Amino acid sequence: MKLTSSNIKSILDKKPTFIKNFTSLDEEYDFNFMIKFLNDNSIAMHNKGNSTAYHVIWQARRTHEYNTFFFTFLDFFKKIFKYTTDLNDGVDLFFSFVTLTGNPHKDDEDVFLIGLQGKTMYQDITTDKSYIIEKGDLLFFPKQRAHRAISLTPRIVLSVGFFGGKYL
Repeated sequence: MKLTSSNIKSILDKKPTFIKNFTSLDEEYDFNFMIKFLNDNSIAMHNKGNSTAYHVIWQARRTHEYNTFFFTFLDFFKKIFKYTTDLNDGVDLFFSFVTLTGNPHKDDEDVFLIGLQGKTMYQDITTDKSYIIEKGDLLFFPKQRAHRAISLTPRIVLSVGFFGGKYL
């Protein structure tokens, strides 16, 4: 995982921050992995839309409780940015099987998004700037920053969220 001092400063200043090739992923996090992981751990999927078919964005919550690699990201960001503990902090997986556009929204937590599979464009509604994340890329959005996700391909994104404040 690579962060420069300017990346850290940008995140501490609560600015959206994009880091190409933030991490190398030795394991393949594709849909075969996803289905096996969800089934083996009996993780419920939540759909983020009105349909129950493939045309929705799916969410698997608290995946860090079942996968040590996912927990590593939670622990890494918590230590680097000295977040206070909140019971809602955690790692979720978001995925979609087809290209979709999510609704603009604001999260109640700071969010670190890491691409695992496919391409996803995130639009920062405040600045109208767009970021495309792929496998290994990182995008940070501070809490309450309006944004939307547009899956350009079928995709899997790891989302690490912190609801607590920072000691810094």
